[in-house]
Amino acid sequence: MLSNEKFKYSEKEIIEKGSRVLIKELGYSGFLRYIKHFEEERGEDYLKVQGEVYKDMDLDEIFKKASDAWSEIDTK
Repeated sequence: MLSNEKFKYSEKEIIEKGSRVLIKELGYSGFLRYIKHFEEERGEDYLKVQGEVYKDMDLDEIFKKASDAWSEIDTK
């Protein structure tokens, strides 16, 4: 297994970063199509997984993190 000690992310961070990258590259509709495919192929409910990631956050905190992430993407 390949490993890079510099990139030790929690499950929450992986989902957040992965979602941002997919949305940036595919747009929202492409992202949703990917999620649909992911669920069909893997038998997992991505939205339930994502719900677990954000369960302890209120809407303002989620919005702030999303805004910060988009600002970061826009500057790259």
